[in-house]
Amino acid sequence: MDQAKVMFSIVSLLVAATFAALYIYIFSLHTEVNGTKVGGNDYLVSAASFPAEYKHEEDFVADFHAYYNRTTGYGMIDRPLDLEAQERQATAAVAYIDVFLENGVAHEDLKKDLLSIKELSSQPLTTTEVRALHRYFHDLDKALNNYDHEDTFGVTETYGDQ
Repeated sequence: MDQAKVMFSIVSLLVAATFAALYIYIFSLHTEVNGTKVGGNDYLVSAASFPAEYKHEEDFVADFHAYYNRTTGYGMIDRPLDLEAQERQATAAVAYIDVFLENGVAHEDLKKDLLSIKELSSQPLTTTEVRALHRYFHDLDKALNNYDHEDTFGVTETYGDQ
């Protein structure tokens, strides 16, 4: 009987440790990309202030979609959002989009989508705008990178209502 109690205790500890690790992992996903701090609460955000330099729109879309998955996906959008971090991310998106537009975007539909993201990112963000940005990057990731997910939101020109 003592052996059963020891085994039960070990299994209980393993289950508790697994749930604790899962809890820590889920909340560690709520990371953010920080701009270069200038002073106070002001941030200077440009494409150059972020670690990645994107030569292709596809890479930009994949990374930004991954950010939105980490910070708003899987039900996290229903929790209190760090809107300052979301604003910095949106400002970074505008900076990258400006570079892409300046260099020329080959596909007209993608250009329209990038302009829509830029417009949405340029206004004060609420949960509604953040959700819309996530959906734009989700559908673009499906269209440009063959992101494998069953949901499509039909918000982009590039992917359409497929």
